[in-house]
Amino acid sequence: MRRLPNPLPSLVSLAAVLALAAGCAASATAQHPVPPVSGAPASSVSAAAAAGDFGGTDLAWVELMIPMDEQLLPVLDLLWQRASDPGLVALAKELRGVYEGELPRLRALSDQAGLPKDNPHKGHRMPGLVDADRLAALRAGSGADFERQAVDCLREHLDQLGRLAAAEIANGTSPAVKALARQVAETRAGASARLPK
Repeated sequence: MRRLPNPLPSLVSLAAVLALAAGCAASATAQHPVPPVSGAPASSVSAAAAAGDFGGTDLAWVELMIPMDEQLLPVLDLLWQRASDPGLVALAKELRGVYEGELPRLRALSDQAGLPKDNPHKGHRMPGLVDADRLAALRAGSGADFERQAVDCLREHLDQLGRLAAAEIANGTSPAVKALARQVAETRAGASARLPK
């Protein structure tokens, strides 16, 4: 991708994160449009970036990571309660602990950046973000079918978080956000490697 001269690099970085969040423009369809970065006007996002060392990519990553983590928690609970594979149950328990520790850090970064409290991705359908329909299908499933669906959901989520973390590491400007993204990349790659084939 060709880099544009200042002051546009943060816009290019933000576009990269949004393209990843939407599963890349080539795979986006009218049914799965690229969501807006924030429910807040662009001027308030710019004000948030000016308040610290947060660039556009940092803001977009933090804003997306919160619902990505929050909306996976019910899937982890279902796996913990219903999976027959002991390794999968253990992984779900471990990830629950990782997410419970990570969410306060993400919310603190969001507060520090001055981002809005509401979820701008509510109701969106994008790779790795567990929507209400997918959660309902998992809850309705049972046995081997449930476990297969849950593993597919978890794999998609972990892979997408790895891609988003890589985009933040490459394009972010906030050392604190990039440090958290490195932890996300490491924990999600490790968890993905432990999923049943």
